[in-house]
Amino acid sequence: MITLLYACILGLLSVLLANQVLYVRLRGDKEESWRADSVLRVQANFVENVPLALIILYLFETVSSGHYIIHVFGVALVIFRLLHAWGLGNNQGANYPRLIGAQGTFLLISIMSMAGIYLFFSS
Repeated sequence: MITLLYACILGLLSVLLANQVLYVRLRGDKEESWRADSVLRVQANFVENVPLALIILYLFETVSSGHYIIHVFGVALVIFRLLHAWGLGNNQGANYPRLIGAQGTFLLISIMSMAGIYLFFSS
């Protein structure tokens, strides 16, 4: 049930990101030229990476007895996605929140995947 909490938090973030895309599109020429592409990329990257991360988190939760690690993974995922959305959605070009958010998500998916593989072979 822990994954449910993080899936719901990230579900709300997904709705917020989708609405941000709609808002920028409706404002059209009132927005800076880079913003339309930027907010679309934030949402697309979210939709591309978060479902896999949540699936791995859920599967890890079903075989692991360490609930604290599920919370660590879940909180980290939320933080990384917020950093990525804030960095890419509000700043043109490369910046640290965007980098930390994107690379943190990739690292987290890798760590959860390796931990899951370890649990599979150790049981």
